[in-house]
Amino acid sequence: MVFVMKLAGKDGQSLELRILGYQFPHLATMPYDSNWLIVAGNVTHARGSWQFTDPCLLTYEAAALASWMDRLAEADRFSSICDFMEPSLEFRALVEMDRPVLRVTFDYGALPSWAADERGAEEQIWIDFAIEELDPRLLAQQWHAELAKYPQRTPR
Repeated sequence: MVFVMKLAGKDGQSLELRILGYQFPHLATMPYDSNWLIVAGNVTHARGSWQFTDPCLLTYEAAALASWMDRLAEADRFSSICDFMEPSLEFRALVEMDRPVLRVTFDYGALPSWAADERGAEEQIWIDFAIEELDPRLLAQQWHAELAKYPQRTPR
C-alpha cells in the first residue's frame, strides 16, 4: 500500500495516511453517507507502531485538511486546529512553543489497541512533528492529488 501523506520526525515517529475509497460506494446521492471516506493510517509512535482503517473523514473535511496544510506554511494565516466530525484524527499547530509543532491526536478508530486500560478508558495518544522539519505545501499537494480520486458526491 502506498501512503500519500507522510509526516516523519527526526525522533523516528511518523504518520502515513491514504484514502482507500468511499465507505459506501453504492450510495452516490445520500447526504453525508455518500461522502464518507475510508482512511488507512500507518503510525510509528514512541510507545509502539500500529495501523488503522477507519471511515473518519468526509470528502470536504479531507479537502479542508489539505487547505489547512497549505495555510500551515504561512504561519500567521491559519487556524490552529483542523478537526473533523468523526474525532478519530485531529491536527493542531502549537506555534506558541519554543519549537512550533504539528500535533496529530488519535482517538476512536485511529487508536492502537494498547491505548485502552483495564477499565476500558482510552488515553489520549498524539505525535508532535516539528513544523520546521515538514513541507506542508508538499503534504497538501499530495493530499489534494489523492482526494481528486474521490470527489464530493453530494452537497454539504
